[in-house]
Amino acid sequence: MESKPNQEIPKALDDTKSSYDIVSKSGRYEDLVESLYAELSEKTPELSQLEDKIENLRKSKGDSTESFNQYNQKNQAYFSSVNGHIEQIKDVVLREKMKALITANLSKYNSKVSPHLDLLKAIDDKNVTLNDLHAVLKITRTLPLIEKYQKESLPATKSIKEFSKRLDETLKYADTLVKK
Repeated sequence: MESKPNQEIPKALDDTKSSYDIVSKSGRYEDLVESLYAELSEKTPELSQLEDKIENLRKSKGDSTESFNQYNQKNQAYFSSVNGHIEQIKDVVLREKMKALITANLSKYNSKVSPHLDLLKAIDDKNVTLNDLHAVLKITRTLPLIEKYQKESLPATKSIKEFSKRLDETLKYADTLVKK
């Protein structure tokens, strides 16, 4: 009967790496959840497919919303600009008529773009949900890896005990020198 070979230890948990190796190029410590999940998603087709889908969504969001965002920004810039022009009108009655005209137009515009804004809000809400699910997935898929590492890689206490013994001996020696 063949024995199963031990599952490969993820690179992020490889004890042959020094603590220096887990510091990224930016000087911050490596995010082990991200590192473990990246390795796992490279080896797991469904996770790899999900990562591709998420990346494609992120790339295409701007393409899908850009034309409306530009349209809306121009309209908002117009309404902002028109208010400055209205304030320059000295005739109070005429200024109030223009304010009423613009207020009515702005209300009509807001009604017209309401479905677009509702869709954008729904997209933002869905993105929040997707980000939450993505975080949960990373945690739940990497937790078994760290649990396995905890179980299989806990070092023995022998070297720590030996160091503690050497420290005790040195303390005694230092104490005898102090008492001389």
